[in-house]
Amino acid sequence: MKIKAEKHILEFGSRQIPYRLHRADRKRLRVVVSPELTVDVFAPRSVNDDQIHLTVKKKAPWIARTLDKLESYHPLPAPKRYVSGETLVYLGRQYRLKVVKGSRQPAKLLGRFLWVWVEDNNDTKSVKQAVDQWYRKRAQETLGRYLEKCYTVAFRHGVPEPLLVIRTMHRRWGSCSNKGRITLNVNLVKVPVHCIEYVITHELCHLMHNNHSKEFFSLLTRCQPDWRKRKETLGRFRLS
Repeated sequence: MKIKAEKHILEFGSRQIPYRLHRADRKRLRVVVSPELTVDVFAPRSVNDDQIHLTVKKKAPWIARTLDKLESYHPLPAPKRYVSGETLVYLGRQYRLKVVKGSRQPAKLLGRFLWVWVEDNNDTKSVKQAVDQWYRKRAQETLGRYLEKCYTVAFRHGVPEPLLVIRTMHRRWGSCSNKGRITLNVNLVKVPVHCIEYVITHELCHLMHNNHSKEFFSLLTRCQPDWRKRKETLGRFRLS
């Protein structure tokens, strides 16, 4: 039998944060803050209310920061419809989609518009394919170019030359494997150049230190002294 969630209030300074408490057959307590700005606490049945509330209170600063960060993204963007006039983002700048009826050809960025030619301009599936192909091509060219630029700095600090893979990722801007391979998200071409350089440099440093140790951050700072400011800017962009 499913037990109904209990409603509680977490007080953090002058702020009151409502949360729902769910009890279940589990070993550990977990706090989940969702993009819908709700807070859910999942707790073992064996833990009493006082212990739960004390744990949640200790997490109050993190809960508040996470809610504030997620709230900055609201209202959440509506799903793309791939019709003329819709906004697209490239290198941190906004462009308009221009769908034109005609013989199908690769999409082109002309001025402040991304032009897409399709035989039927109501065929949004074909429009989406053209836009996705354009982003993939830009990613191959742009991310490869900035990897070369960032590596010229990292090389001076002993970082080995990486292999590059570009693909769609749903949870990360980039990653690094212990085999010397850096993977970058196609959607990284949507953020400003200085943010792209931050992600690339971050992953390059992982080739030397595959963790977030003091040594890693020391190397990152030597390669890119202003990385914290770049990271802060990147945090304003949704990973889509």
